[in-house]
Amino acid sequence: MAVVKANCYNNGMLIASYIQDYVCGFAVANVLEGVKLRSMGINKPILSLSFNKNEYSVCKKYNITSSISIPDNYVKGLKYHIAVDSGMNRCGVKGKDNLLELLKIMDAKDIEGVYSHIYSANRILTDSQLEKFNQSVDIVKKFNREILTHIFATNYKNCSHIIDSNMVRLGIGLYDNAIGVTSEILQIKDIKRGECIGYDGEFVADKPLKIAVCDGGYFDGIIRRFCGQKMAFNADFCKVIGKISMDSFIIDISDISAKVGDKIVVYDTENLSFDNRAQIMNISKYELMTALKGRFEYVYID
Repeated sequence: MAVVKANCYNNGMLIASYIQDYVCGFAVANVLEGVKLRSMGINKPILSLSFNKNEYSVCKKYNITSSISIPDNYVKGLKYHIAVDSGMNRCGVKGKDNLLELLKIMDAKDIEGVYSHIYSANRILTDSQLEKFNQSVDIVKKFNREILTHIFATNYKNCSHIIDSNMVRLGIGLYDNAIGVTSEILQIKDIKRGECIGYDGEFVADKPLKIAVCDGGYFDGIIRRFCGQKMAFNADFCKVIGKISMDSFIIDISDISAKVGDKIVVYDTENLSFDNRAQIMNISKYELMTALKGRFEYVYID
């Protein structure tokens, strides 16, 4: 099941139409994202990971399966996946008593699946989650034995041998080794020793420099943690200097031959991957990817 929530992690919902033939269905953050998929012609199953009963008619009209974790949200006649809180204390039914309270009001035919979410790579925490999840699955199967089960996301390779489940919700693993991001040089300047570069004058040139002002700033997802990081030009790397602006950033191109209009690589699938960037910047790769927005032109290669 492909997780295409948050605009496909801000990579564009059009991706869903490219991968529809390769997945068993789609997971979205909310019902409105599911409606958007249907409007694009997506006909595979769609699971909304959030739901309230006021959205019943929309789910019915667009054939969207709903997540449920509290009795107040149940409306007979929809298909539901029961969300189980297996230890993360995010959304989900917590404990046997609450699960039974929910099941007692549900029509067994409306229960299509049970799911949870592994939240840590720590094996002790994972084992505890799996134990709680298995207990919940056993309880639900007393009401409907034909349910789907899913708990693993992109981390499934590390622990899929521990437990049988029907699906994997593949999220960032769909995108992080397939996405490249480029910027463009807007202007080139010669800088004298002692001149300041960027907001607050925090960077002061200690020697003559040639700099390039490049398109895209923190509004577009090139956040201020990029200061001091590398960008790529052909086979060379250029350092980001000065504070990132809302609409632009500046790189030192003193040692390379570049011109206005040349492409600068922000992310690639190798040295400048989301994984590598995240480790160097000490930030989540999810935050880096979903920060991308604004004025990038999206190009999809089938």
